[in-house]
This record gives sequence, structure tokens and C-alpha cells, in this order.
Amino acid sequence: MCEAHEVKDAPSRKRVLVTGASSGIGAAFAAWYAKQGYDVVLVGRDTAALELVALSARSCGVTAETLIADLSRKDGVDRVAERCGVLDAVVCNAGVTHVGAVGTSDRDHLDELAYLMSAGVVRLCEQVVPAMLTRGTGDVIIVSSIASFTPMRKASAYAAAKSHATAYARSLALELSNKGVRVVAVCPGYVRTDLHRRAGLDHLSRNVPEWMWLTPEDVVDSAQRALHKGRVVVVPGLVYRLVLPFLSLPLAQGAWRRLTRRR
Repeated sequence: MCEAHEVKDAPSRKRVLVTGASSGIGAAFAAWYAKQGYDVVLVGRDTAALELVALSARSCGVTAETLIADLSRKDGVDRVAERCGVLDAVVCNAGVTHVGAVGTSDRDHLDELAYLMSAGVVRLCEQVVPAMLTRGTGDVIIVSSIASFTPMRKASAYAAAKSHATAYARSLALELSNKGVRVVAVCPGYVRTDLHRRAGLDHLSRNVPEWMWLTPEDVVDSAQRALHKGRVVVVPGLVYRLVLPFLSLPLAQGAWRRLTRRR
């Protein structure tokens, strides 16, 4: 819930769109922006969970709208873009994790995963960013993953989607530099959310050491600091930043696989 504080009048308030807002990282972004006085538009597929996040945001004195949409489909993305209104910030966070050896996954599911976390992100940004450019101000946050930088066994589809999203953020930031619109791709490692349980990966919470886990708030703080400093790609957590240059080495890959083994 929000602590009591002064909130600007509605006509002068900014507006943010957060996808995947029903829990975890998305809910943390929604809370952060509500505390800063932004009206929030929350996108997800769980009506009850979204309404709880909206209720918390409204306690900060801002408006909170909920949009139920499937962002793994073009029509879902277009529906959100048409209804979200003029935005001062967009957080592209919707995503799932996926584990499966090559050839064992449903191909339609892999297509949906790829669209949700890569092509759909591009489609959404292509529709909402031009208005930011016209006004000369705005923030774009793309929640990617450390999988953008390191190979992951049985998670090649997930890593590919996240790599695509990170590459898009880099190029978009270059295009928009000096035009008032800031772009950041935030690439966390393991985050304490419900994502792994929903993917049948409960064992990771037991197998992965405590020092490798981040909180959703860690991700939000890293993204906001990166925007302030003009950094385009940020990896939250000192431990991850220290080991990142070595993760592709055979020795490090072996240790990583033992620590994060996926069944």
C-alpha cells in the first residue's frame, strides 16, 4: 500500500502502461510509478490479480485502469495500444519462462512465447513510442533477462526471445538518442516471483543459492537508475554484474548448470 503523500492534480499527472502487471516485477513497477504520482494502466490476463494491484495503486491517489489482453497475439497487442491513451512511460514486462529439450515442446506454444516476449514488444513500441517522440519526452523499459548474454540448456527458445528484445532496445535507444525518449533493457537473473512455480520449476527455489536471487524491487530500482544515468542495458545485482563477463566460459557454464539445473 502507499504511504500518505501529496499527489499532483489529475490533469498534470503522467501516465504509464505496465504489461504483465498482475504480480512480480510488473506489480512492483506499477507500485513504483503510482508512488511517483503516475496514473497506471495495468495489462494482464488475471482479472482478480490485476484488480488487487490496481487497488494498491489507487491508494496512492492516482487512477488505475486494468486491461485484460493476451499479448502473445497481434490483436491483443493492438487492443492495448488502442486503449492505453497517451503515455509518458511504458514497461514491457509480460513474459513466461519455458523449459524443454529441442523437439519436445508444442510448436504453437513456442510461437506464442516468442511473440509475447519479442515481436509483440516491438509491435507495442511501434505504436506507442511515436507519440512520445512527438512530445519529445518518454521512457521505454523492456524487461529482458540475463539469458540475453549466456547460453541456457533446455531454454533456447526463451533465451532467443530475450536476446531479440535486448537487441531491439539497443537499436531503439540509438535511434531515439537526443530526442527526449529514454530506453533501457533491464536484464535480471533469478527473481523471486511466481514465474518459476507456474512453469513447474519450483525446485529452483531450493536449488539456486539465496545470494543469486533478486527481488522485483531490485529490478525496478536498477531500471530507474539506468534511465537516470542514460544506460541502455543494465543487469541488476552486483553478483550478476561481476560474473557476467565469465558466464560463457566452459568452467563457469559448468558451475552455472549445476546451480540452476532444470529438470
